[in-house]
Amino acid sequence: MRSRNFIPLFVLIALFMACDEQATSIWNPSEQATGTAPTLTSISPEGGYLSGVDAITVTGSGFSTNIADNRIYFTSSEESGVPGLILSATATQLEVRPPNIVGDTILVKALVTGAETFSNELTYKLSPPITEVYPGFKPNSQTPVSLGLDNNGDLYVAVTESGTPLGINKIDVTETGEAVSNYILANNRFRFDAIDFSSDNRMYLALGIRAVFQGKEGEKEAAHFIMPNPFNFTNFDIDENGYMWLVGNNTHLVRHVPQVDRVNISNVNSLPDNTVIFPFEANLKGVSYYNNALYLLGRDDLGPKIWKADLNANSEVTNVSLYSDIGASLGNVTVEDTFTDLIIAEDGMLYVATNRSESILEISADGSSVGALYEGVLYPSVTSLDWDKGDFLYANTIQTTVDGSVNSVIKINMQKKSAPDF
Repeated sequence: MRSRNFIPLFVLIALFMACDEQATSIWNPSEQATGTAPTLTSISPEGGYLSGVDAITVTGSGFSTNIADNRIYFTSSEESGVPGLILSATATQLEVRPPNIVGDTILVKALVTGAETFSNELTYKLSPPITEVYPGFKPNSQTPVSLGLDNNGDLYVAVTESGTPLGINKIDVTETGEAVSNYILANNRFRFDAIDFSSDNRMYLALGIRAVFQGKEGEKEAAHFIMPNPFNFTNFDIDENGYMWLVGNNTHLVRHVPQVDRVNISNVNSLPDNTVIFPFEANLKGVSYYNNALYLLGRDDLGPKIWKADLNANSEVTNVSLYSDIGASLGNVTVEDTFTDLIIAEDGMLYVATNRSESILEISADGSSVGALYEGVLYPSVTSLDWDKGDFLYANTIQTTVDGSVNSVIKINMQKKSAPDF
């Protein structure tokens, strides 16, 4: 009699342990089942979503309105029973942040406390939110400084090694970063803070000094536009009229029309027709043109901010207003925190590169809210941003560890396109 009872008990315990590990059942043999299994009918967005990011909606029946009573698991051939994070629950819907697993045929199943078995299974696709484009920098020495995409979609990355500029590399993104060539030769004097291209695909460079340079394949950079001291330029953007807007630690915004020949200005009181300055004083690191306005990223005495400079029909600055107080929104900004680049999506949302744990800040289209893009998924430090013609945002990343620095270029699936890039 003892032997006959021992075998079923052992089997039950073994089954319960295996199910707990693989997320195939919640039935506790010491408890009486009090409910029926939930039923899953659909998952949105249809067709799939990004792993580890935001939330998907699982629709069905039999869920508990108490979040803690629900469980949902995602499985693939490589993963067994990885839980999703349930953000909200009703009797018919669960809002869930999927786990960080990837696959075209992920099985999804749910359970509710008190039920003996899991729900039925649905198949869903989870894609990676980020992909490494070029991880080939030398650890602890080589650092990507800035990047830019030209009008053909080719990627260019400025690199330093132990602080010494190596020039600009061209990376063939169709080959997952394996095809790399040295496009702009090293000058060994200047690091390139920003890279951008005109509508006719000419490469321009900001180097953190009082000049803008032009880059040509196989050559060192050459000065294109020079302002007198104390001007310096750390970034720029080109608007739909072909005007180049230059920013830095200046007392003015500078609007310049790129010329065929070099322009050297020695006196701001005697400017040529191709250059105009507008009063605005701040330490600016980023600028983006969008909908007849400039969005300016920088710091004043009170901390990091974004300002909006409205432009009239003649591309003249008519008004500058505070758009987003980044420092006040984050609440814990220090002098070591950097905010180095700014880009805008087609829906008007802004994205800011930072060395903070957020990596990339996501700012609402009205400037009122500031948070992390894909929180917990991105690398801890980003220096430069550019958007391709599709849904991917490219970023230079610097991952600092106890062993040194592991750097990379990644692309981020934003699920939307950028604002028009001129």
